[in-house]
Amino acid sequence: MAVLTDFTKKDKNPVMKTTTGFLSRTLTIPLCQENDFECTPVVKEGDYIKEGQVIAEVSRDVYGTKSFGVAKIHSPIPGKLICIKNCNYPNGKQGKAIEILLSGSFTFIGKKQNTFDWNSYSPAMLLRTISESGVVNTFSNTYCSSLELEVNKIRDEENKKLVVRLFDEDPSCETDSILTRSEIEKIATGIFITAKTSDVSEIVVAYSNNTKLPAIFDLFQKELFGYFPITYIEMKSKFYPAGGKRELISAYKKQKKLTASKTKIQSSCIFTDANTMIHVYNAVVLNIPVETVNVFVNGDCLQSKALLKVSIGTSFRDIAKQCGGFVKDLGKIIVNGQINGVSINSLDTPVTKYVKSISFISEKDRTDRSVGICLRCGRCRTVCKSNLCPDVIYAKVIEGATVDSVYDDSVQLCTECGVCSAYCPSKLPLTQVIKLLKADK
Repeated sequence: MAVLTDFTKKDKNPVMKTTTGFLSRTLTIPLCQENDFECTPVVKEGDYIKEGQVIAEVSRDVYGTKSFGVAKIHSPIPGKLICIKNCNYPNGKQGKAIEILLSGSFTFIGKKQNTFDWNSYSPAMLLRTISESGVVNTFSNTYCSSLELEVNKIRDEENKKLVVRLFDEDPSCETDSILTRSEIEKIATGIFITAKTSDVSEIVVAYSNNTKLPAIFDLFQKELFGYFPITYIEMKSKFYPAGGKRELISAYKKQKKLTASKTKIQSSCIFTDANTMIHVYNAVVLNIPVETVNVFVNGDCLQSKALLKVSIGTSFRDIAKQCGGFVKDLGKIIVNGQINGVSINSLDTPVTKYVKSISFISEKDRTDRSVGICLRCGRCRTVCKSNLCPDVIYAKVIEGATVDSVYDDSVQLCTECGVCSAYCPSKLPLTQVIKLLKADK
């Protein structure tokens, strides 16, 4: 085995493509791979497991009808189930996980990948394949759910749309941008499959103005997208936030010259990303379940950065080793973007389906996050694109201040972009407080 730094002399820009990550001897696979649901193991200690075998699924006894469509969890490796234990999750929470020791022969890794004739599949068959393969939608850096659940949400809507973002919501996470440059044919195929699955009336492709839309889309529009109208939207991705639902809808309305009265577009849309479309391609075309994820690894602590294709359950420690190890003292680890990501402190944290980027930040560059008092400067109001008053909401929740009910209702408009917290000179956790208030409603 060789770390990425060994290849940098041959490849001056290794982040232009995906690099296959090391295969760890032991994997720790969390039982919660999407928001709101924790799966139940269908295997037990001592069992020998095949690569790609279902090892956990949501319990209907626990969640009832809500369990329909929740993604199953598959084993990324063959081996023996050592134990079911507690572990730290990449979202900052804790929960159960399955630990597997590698042994035996592989089903997919190292094997010739055969393609399947999926064109004859009905929408129901395609959706079932996606569901059985455990595909989740990673459009949002802060929320992850099964793609089947997303499809079912708009099933009865009219003028349904599939909105696919080909750049990253958080500029510090380059996963979708790199995949768009290197895997565009798979992404285009995944888009068509998802469109057919959800029976949408239009496909909307949002791309960065810093990246020329690949010519392959012109070809695929004729061969694949034939009976789906497709709209291309060029976004100024260097300005944050640019890739959220609200920004994409606004750009779509502007391009289509829609009147302000037509405001219910969001409820009829599936918003997804390039990363998810890769998983759809693997599930339907190659019949491979979600057992690996694409993770952009970066930070001043490491010798090199890269987009790694790693097995679910791989520890952050092993990922750092592949990037040459630490050249500076580690200060903190940020998951899914430095603007609105989650800070964790354990290198033994395992990768899950919703992890798209990991930033290893040195102690030297670690900023002081000690919370001060509100200065009433108004910066949070100035930068809020939803025209909220984060300081007033914060005062109500934390300080118990009496405020008009209109401020309580306004929290539902928050997109949780994190800009208010970033601009607050007192480092108040404004976004986090608003998120908690939203959850209580």
